[in-house]
Amino acid sequence: MKKQGFLRGSAILLAMVFVTKAIGLAYKIPLTHMLGGSGMAYYSGTFAVFSPLLAAVVSGISASVARLTAESYAFERYAQLKKVHRTALIVYSLEGLAAALLFVLLSLPLAKSFLHESSAAWALCAVAPTVLFSAVLSVMRGYYEGLHNMLPTARSEIIETVIKAVLGLAAAYSVLFYARREFARSHGCFGSFYRTEEDALSAALPYAAAGAILAGSLATGFAALYIAISGRRHSDGITPAQLAADRKTDSTAHIVKSLFSYSLPMAGAAVITTLTGTIDLLTVSQGVRKALSAGMVTEISVSADKLPDFMYGSYTGLALMVSGLIPTFTAMFGKSSVPALTEAYAQGDRRALSEQVRAMLKVTALTAFPFATLICTLPRELLSFLFAGRTDEIVAAALPLGVLGIACVFSSFALPCIAALQTLGCRAAPIALMLLSAGVKLAGDLLLIPLPQLGLTGAAIAAVAAQGVIAFPAVVLLLRRTDTPPDISAFVKPLFASLLAACAAFTLNSALGRLPLPLLQGRISFLAVTAFGAAVYFSALWLMDALPKAAIRKYFFKKFRKTY
Repeated sequence: MKKQGFLRGSAILLAMVFVTKAIGLAYKIPLTHMLGGSGMAYYSGTFAVFSPLLAAVVSGISASVARLTAESYAFERYAQLKKVHRTALIVYSLEGLAAALLFVLLSLPLAKSFLHESSAAWALCAVAPTVLFSAVLSVMRGYYEGLHNMLPTARSEIIETVIKAVLGLAAAYSVLFYARREFARSHGCFGSFYRTEEDALSAALPYAAAGAILAGSLATGFAALYIAISGRRHSDGITPAQLAADRKTDSTAHIVKSLFSYSLPMAGAAVITTLTGTIDLLTVSQGVRKALSAGMVTEISVSADKLPDFMYGSYTGLALMVSGLIPTFTAMFGKSSVPALTEAYAQGDRRALSEQVRAMLKVTALTAFPFATLICTLPRELLSFLFAGRTDEIVAAALPLGVLGIACVFSSFALPCIAALQTLGCRAAPIALMLLSAGVKLAGDLLLIPLPQLGLTGAAIAAVAAQGVIAFPAVVLLLRRTDTPPDISAFVKPLFASLLAACAAFTLNSALGRLPLPLLQGRISFLAVTAFGAAVYFSALWLMDALPKAAIRKYFFKKFRKTY
């Protein structure tokens, strides 16, 4: 089996993330149009309640299995890595099943306590199977990632996203269609009668959100089934002779202990990370209510009693979703570096460790800075491009999104660095940083959101501070632990090019906005502006020698020879 290096593995995962995020946007945009800010509050709120459980059970599984697999592969213990796979599959499947059943039993009290709507229990029940399917899926992905094969992860992610998008939109649409039809027949649906169709549709939103969420659970199950079938059809490259040569394997108890010794610290850090969503669930709506009482002025045409939940749904469903796209990309750098870091660490190869860290930080900077500056510079235009027609939601989310662009940079560096630190056995520091971040986020939300001058923007400012207290120490700790000298130019050049591109994009956007040409407004204008900004960005990087020119020339020369 041919191993994939860091850059190739990262390229595969980045391509996967690009495809899945494009499909995800194609899913989230119409879903947001169907559910609106109020419906997205149920959708986002469900995941805010569920995410800590999912993180506690699933987070760390993939990385721990990948680490043990990579160690066994590095020392040619082939029977051992097969036993690790079997043991992890059994242990984590039972753990996921128990967690799913527990969550179903607690769904009604959780819905009443956190979502303040008993009908939201259906959404919580719908999301519960995800924990079982995700546990199985994570074991399978971790096994192949440990063998330096990122293709099963990439393919299963794409399959999961496609099925989720198709079934999710169909389910949400079907529920709302049913509500309209039943109201037209008898003015009643879901066991109640309503005066207007708007009231009936509002009552149907928790069920529509539940349908979309159930589709996501089923999609995760289909992805796990795909890897299981694909694994039987395509060999992992381990031959019978290699298995026969490895006569001694560790005991099952030792393997289980090793799995949990790696996964539990990661799970603890992930649980703390998910608390950010839970904190927003508990503080944003209440803080907005206080800000409104203190005289906060808003242009949103939503009734005062529904406005806090509407703003929470707009913040999580639009602003947080868009700003979270780029950290998802950069997290793949940490994921793809796990096998190489593990092998280098196990073999004591300090030079290889340092090279992996430098490459990871460089590609993170090249990816994070341009997109973050775009978010900071043109937040309203970006939301209008993605969610045209949802005027009130855009008004609520635009300013917070502009601030979240800064948090996007911090998070983009924090995620891969935390993953790398955990791979290298540094467990206490990431958890401490996550706890500090959660405390900063909670304090910031409680202090800033109730201020009438800030409102939702206070939540975004708190997010910037919370991510900042993770990013800077995480980068420094990783550099010190791997004896990697800091390469300042790897940060400064992409940042300077990004700021230059942002200024160019802002200038062009302002100029196009003053032209009396309807065709150059809206989405066409935004595409032209972003294309111009991208051209400026890459030109600046090329002139500053921040791109691998020799590799690029070699690549295009090969393409030219193949074509002609």
